[in-house]
Amino acid sequence: MKRSLLPATVPLVMLLAACSGASDNAAAPEPAETMMPVEPDGGIGDGAGPPEGLGVPAIPAAFHGVWDYVDGSCAPESDLRIEIRPESIGFYESLGELTAIDIASPDDITVTLAMEGEGETWDMQRRFVLSDDGATLTPQPVGEENFEPMPLKKCE
Repeated sequence: MKRSLLPATVPLVMLLAACSGASDNAAAPEPAETMMPVEPDGGIGDGAGPPEGLGVPAIPAAFHGVWDYVDGSCAPESDLRIEIRPESIGFYESLGELTAIDIASPDDITVTLAMEGEGETWDMQRRFVLSDDGATLTPQPVGEENFEPMPLKKCE
């Protein structure tokens, strides 16, 4: 007598199909969402930097760097030396965090700084004007009396 396995396998295949919940007209499974890489600067992993014009204001690059009085030594202990970064200005014994900026031209800006130094805090506004060749920076007072503008040279 010859036995066939077909009658036993048909119910087994139907049972497996019912358990899987699959049907011919069922929607295809959704593909898994792929995470986009994020760069350290907040970019989206495509090599581009963060979007411009959003968030914190920045001091233009032409003003960045270390500056000292035209007859100064550019040494860290020079009391007229300043260091301008995109969001702050370091003075001899104080630091100003940029809170606002007014750009009158590429060579003329007015910054508003939240200052901190020697245990004190205060707000300060200062106008900075670059010479035509960009080698001299002259701070100007904003609403201050007894302020004598002293030109600064760029330190290398």
